[in-house]
Amino acid sequence: MNISKKELSLKARYNWHYGLLDLSPTLFFGDHLIFGRHDGQQVIFIINKILAQMGPAFQQPKKIEEMLIFMPEKQFTHIQAKAWLIRNWNNKMTLR
Repeated sequence: MNISKKELSLKARYNWHYGLLDLSPTLFFGDHLIFGRHDGQQVIFIINKILAQMGPAFQQPKKIEEMLIFMPEKQFTHIQAKAWLIRNWNNKMTLR
């Protein structure tokens, strides 16, 4: 399962830098690079990565996207953001 921009619930919330993913997503969004949760391309990339790497319990792209809003403001690498999502998967987080 891969999602695209049109499938994001909160797409108006993100910045969009077209063309970057045409080159190489792993070059721009590697595990140890800073995750930009306000960058739509990075949000799509991390959601798709979690969907591809995690089991059936994590096959909820809308939940992943909404959880990213609650991620602490401190800077996380992509691998730290993924770990935070997994660690907090069962915590209740709601949008107001």
